[in-house]
Amino acid sequence: MSSRNAQRQPSVLLNALSKAASVIILLSVSLVAFAYRRYLEPLYGTGPTSYHFNKVVWAACIAGSFGPTLPVLPATLAAGLLLLAMPNSAYWVAVYTGRFGDPVWGPVITHVVVIAPVLYLGVAIVKALQQPVDQDDVQTGPQQIITLPVCQTAITSLQGLWPAISLVNKSLESDIFLHLGTLAIVTWAIWPFVPSFETPIEIPVQNSTPQEPKSAPGKTKGQRKKTPAAKPSPTPQQAAISAQAKRVSQRSALSRAILVPLLPVLTSTILRSPTLPKPLTEPYYHPSYPLRILSSAHSTISNVVIVGEALPPTTDSSITAASSLRYLRAGHSLLGGVWIGPKVHAGDDIEPPRDEAGEPLGDSIYSAFVLQEAARLAEKTDGKPRESAVMIGLGAGISASAFMRHNVSTTIVEIDQVVYDAARRFFGLPEPPSDKVFIEDARKWARVRHRVLEGTAQPTGDELLRKEDIPRYDVIVHDCFSGGSLPAFLFTQQFWQDLKALLNVDGIVAVNFGGILNSESFRSVALTLTSVFNQCRIFHDTLEPASEKVLRDDFLNWVFFCTPSSSLSFRESRRSDYLGSPLRQRILSTLPKREYRLDKILSEIPHDKRNQYILTDDKNPLTGLQEKESLHHWSIMRQVLPDVFWETY
Repeated sequence: MSSRNAQRQPSVLLNALSKAASVIILLSVSLVAFAYRRYLEPLYGTGPTSYHFNKVVWAACIAGSFGPTLPVLPATLAAGLLLLAMPNSAYWVAVYTGRFGDPVWGPVITHVVVIAPVLYLGVAIVKALQQPVDQDDVQTGPQQIITLPVCQTAITSLQGLWPAISLVNKSLESDIFLHLGTLAIVTWAIWPFVPSFETPIEIPVQNSTPQEPKSAPGKTKGQRKKTPAAKPSPTPQQAAISAQAKRVSQRSALSRAILVPLLPVLTSTILRSPTLPKPLTEPYYHPSYPLRILSSAHSTISNVVIVGEALPPTTDSSITAASSLRYLRAGHSLLGGVWIGPKVHAGDDIEPPRDEAGEPLGDSIYSAFVLQEAARLAEKTDGKPRESAVMIGLGAGISASAFMRHNVSTTIVEIDQVVYDAARRFFGLPEPPSDKVFIEDARKWARVRHRVLEGTAQPTGDELLRKEDIPRYDVIVHDCFSGGSLPAFLFTQQFWQDLKALLNVDGIVAVNFGGILNSESFRSVALTLTSVFNQCRIFHDTLEPASEKVLRDDFLNWVFFCTPSSSLSFRESRRSDYLGSPLRQRILSTLPKREYRLDKILSEIPHDKRNQYILTDDKNPLTGLQEKESLHHWSIMRQVLPDVFWETY
């Protein structure tokens, strides 16, 4: 083997190792970005967190790609320190920027301060690793230019991969930061002990150049045979310097290694997340605010699910508006709540519902859930009461509990087990029969049953359901609004057709919509529903009379009532419908005044353009249409409850 090839082997190995390390770093950076976004959701929600996030990723990737090349080990140390600090830095920066009340620039400032430096260092390390060991092998310019799109694409495109990995999905985001930060610090600490694959560089010794041998007789200068030069020996001074440098390097390596055993202590104490432990083993009382957290649990679906209480104020009268209530929160969205303590009012000698501890519970803090109960008032063709219902999206279980108390056979379809458990423990949801509880995706639940009814079920377990075992329902309540946005796949034409197949001929579906009446998203939902059902009517839940401008331009809760029947009418409410609830009486007795003429909205859309609004599985822009509305929803939620409620979870 030639001397040239012998020297190239280590370079090839190093290039391969650097590329493998680059892949690992990009995966790690993408995982950090994924965990960071989820970590911010309880404080900013999905919409504001994601609104400008990709732009910040681009900026960090540009800076890392075209900025100065950083030494790999110091950059690794810096990235590790930032990751170890991230459970605290991400939380506190988001807390303080959130108090500014701006759902656009607050997250942007948080991204720039917290995640952008980590992304920058990750990309810079990848760029440094791609510098070829042998400059004769690869030109550096094109390699650096490729770094930008590769890193940006890897960071953003891999975001959808991580939820599919069970270990990642079940891990707390703060633990992901700490584990990756620890890995970076350990790599930096033990690197001096890793054997080097580099080719040793020989240092020439002064005055040791060998004399060129004289030409042999009869041979020309060009025919002279080359003899290898003798290997030079280092001088005593060079040997002493080399030995001293080696001792200094060893002492530095040992001092690094000493830090490694300290990391578990630090990550379990001062570096841990400032949020509450999950699960919460006992109620938490806020030290300076009349706030009690009864439950805080990690959820693979909703991120965090919190049950909290605004206690009666002690001295500060400014917080009386948000007092004596219990709320259920998922991320940065309220799924429901009830009044407690002195605000529990029940009439007609009807016993109020109670939680698992026996504490009485009052009316819902949101009237939209009571408005959904108006589906019971929709008249059937045979004049009989409605006897069966499905709740798609449980929330705090306000509507489901009311249907059960009215002796309506109620089936619950809720994707999040943690939400279901919270409704049972803290919001008085009666325990339904086990065969009427489905903790699964509503889209799959409805599609499987529709296919079985059609006889087109696929051999993937659907055959376990028989056509005669699938009931038809009088009422389906669809309440999947969360965090200022709607799960787009539960609002398509195909999904409504699946639900329609599960209804009786005069059945009714009640669909909750939180948003602005005069918006593209509302038009899309309305036109999609009317393309499937024969009759649809809409009602608002405002407690006070509202002007036309407020109804059309403000963010309100609306409920669609749709039926496959040719007619849709509601009977007048009766005292027995109220279950002793003043709120139910107020909402249901004024139902006719709450209706808004749906044709007023739909008539503004030209007939030749209506198909553009219909949402299908193949064409569904609903998520994008609701981006700005999610920002507005965040601001509303910050007015409903004080900042400290959102910061304590």
